[in-house]
Parts: sequence; structure tokens; C-alpha cells
Amino acid sequence: MGKIFSTIFVAFRSRLVRVFSLLQFITNPSWWKTQGIVRLRMFFTKLFDIRPRHKDDYYGMTRWLVSKRLAFAIVIVVGVASLFYILAFSPVAVIGKVANAALPVFKYNSLPLRFYEGSARIAARDGHIAYEGAVKRGVVSGKGQLFGKGGEAIYEGAFENNMYNGAGLLYFTNGGIRYEGEFLNNSMNGQGKLFSSSGSLLYEGEFLRDRKNGAGTLYNAAATKIYNGNFALDRIQYEEFAGKNVSEMAEIYLGEEEIYTSGDEFVVFMKEIGAVCAVESAETDLEGEGKISSVTVLDDKITIGGEEFDSLSDLTAHFVKADYEGYTWAMLPDAVAVNALGEDSPFGAIKITSEKLFESVSSVSDYDGNVELYVHAYKSDGILYTFYCPDIAVKNFVMYSVEVV
Repeated sequence: MGKIFSTIFVAFRSRLVRVFSLLQFITNPSWWKTQGIVRLRMFFTKLFDIRPRHKDDYYGMTRWLVSKRLAFAIVIVVGVASLFYILAFSPVAVIGKVANAALPVFKYNSLPLRFYEGSARIAARDGHIAYEGAVKRGVVSGKGQLFGKGGEAIYEGAFENNMYNGAGLLYFTNGGIRYEGEFLNNSMNGQGKLFSSSGSLLYEGEFLRDRKNGAGTLYNAAATKIYNGNFALDRIQYEEFAGKNVSEMAEIYLGEEEIYTSGDEFVVFMKEIGAVCAVESAETDLEGEGKISSVTVLDDKITIGGEEFDSLSDLTAHFVKADYEGYTWAMLPDAVAVNALGEDSPFGAIKITSEKLFESVSSVSDYDGNVELYVHAYKSDGILYTFYCPDIAVKNFVMYSVEVV
């Protein structure tokens, strides 16, 4: 009896060992990997074995016969390629707050983005979220925000056709507002406000293609109004001072000034906009209605008729010819302007003998009028433009004056 049980036990154990060996074998990842590779190899070998062996292996197409195996292989290849393309350009997986957000996230060049309408996030080539807002069939249109690589805001506002269009905000890298106003095709265009990196208001008024252009108000670093008038291509239109009386000038220029008096002549240095006004008056009282005869501007560029000039050759081409070219004696407004250029002035300094009457008012008893300055003068539309050059051989001007004639 014991031998019978022993025989049964040995037989059962051998069967059990085989089962455990089989389980151990089929649970080995390398076995599945090998089987998978073998099966895939067999599948693709059979798939690409496109040689027809019988007339039934063809599809009849008019006068042509197409191998069924070849057609099936082409369908499979096209399908796999399409699936790969869709997966490669599908919405990206992200982590953290973005992954838990309700908005879908797309790669900037993903195919699904081209068919999507609504709010979304768009990832840039490097993976950072570059945009959040309205999207219409792959185009950024509507309200949204643009972000830099570090997550800092670049722009917030209206978009159209992937560009800033409408009302919006531009930001500094420190998060402060740089510009607030209207945009057209990525340019500051229309009414807007310009701010410094510290947050103080610098300018409020009209813009044209990122430049101050039209009516506007200029502020200094303390956010105090210093000029209220017109601009062209970022430059003050100093011509509007010429011919104005003193009270009208005070409405245009509101900044810090230095006044020089000499007999019935007044010279006003408008320090915060870099210009010197010559005021002619029979009155010796500064409250009199003296007329501004000329304005000398401490700038080596000028905007005339919407065009910017910085060389005498371009000015001569614009005006056709100079009305005068040569030396002229320095007058008091010239002397004040030359000295205001500072240490870098190519003219040197012109001696002015004066006495302080008040903090910003000086009485001039004498100045060196024997200094010669080389100028080019052009007359156009009732205005005389005079450009001051360091020397006859120099073809660029250092400053210029505007005078109504």
C-alpha cells in the first residue's frame, strides 16, 4: 500500500513541477519579448510578402490588376504613419498646475490645434507655456496672454491673426507695465501710455508704429508734466513754439527752465526738453506778451514732414538747395544753446557774463559775440531751418534752430 501512495505522489509531484516550470517560463519577460518579436517578424514578413500567387490575389481596376497584398500593405503603412503623425503632434502632456487645469494644452505646431476653437494653452518649441487664451482654428484671436521662458508675462490683451491687435498691456521683465493702450499688428498704435521700469508715467498720447506720434503729454522721472503738444516719430515738434507768445509757451512747456535777460531780449532754456527759445519783447517784464522768434534744439536729428534726417546731404536733397551756407556770429540764444551741450560740445564754451536775479533767472551783461558758427540754412513753408555744424568739413549737424519767417 505504501508503494502505491509513493508512486502516486511521485507522479503528482512530477506533474506539479512541470506546471511550475511552465508558469515560470511564461512569466519571464524575456520569453514574451522573444515571442512578440517573432510574431511581429512573422506578421510583417507575411504582410510585405506582396507577390501574388493566384489570379484571385488581384483586384481588378479597369485594365489594371493590383495585388491585394500590396494594397493591404499600403493601407497598413499609411495608417501607421498617420497614427504616428497624430500622436506626435497631439496635445502635450504637462505636469503640475497646468496638468490639472481645465484648459487643454497644445504644441504650437500640433495638428489638433488647427481644428480647435475656444480657450487653450499653447506650448512653445522648448516646452514652456507661451500662450493662454482664445484660439480659433490654430490662430490666436481674442483675449489672451503671452509668456516668456521663465513664465513672466510679456503681453496681455487682444489678439487677431496671431498678433497684438486692439487694447492690451506690454510688460517689463520685472513684471511692471511698460505700455498700456492700443495695438495694431504687434505695434503700439493709437492712444496709449508709456511707463518707466519703476512704474512712473513717461508719456500719454498718440502712437504710430511704436513711436510717439501726434498729440501727447510728456512726463519727467517724477511723473510731472513737462510738455503738452505734438510729436512726430518720437520727437517733439518744436516748430509749434515759434511765433507763440510767452503765456502760450507756458501752456506747452511746463518743466524746469533757466531764463537769461538782456535788455529787451529774453532767452529761455527749456532744460527738460533740450531746447532754447529766443523771446523778443519791448517789455522787460517776464509776464509781458513777448513773441518767440526762434527755437534752438539740442538734437542731431530732426523730423520734417514725417521723415527723419540726420545728415546735411539728406537735408539738401529734401530741400533741393541751401538758402545759406557759411559762418555766422553767435547770438545770445546760440551761446546759451552751445553751453547747454555741455563738455561734449564740439564748439567749446562761449563765455557769458551774468548775474543771478532769482534762482532760475540771470541778467546777462555781456557774452562773447565774436564766436563764429558754421551753419546750413533752408527755408520752407514759412519756416527757416538752421543747422549748426562743428566745421565746414563736417557733414552732420550738432543742433538746429527753427524760426518763423
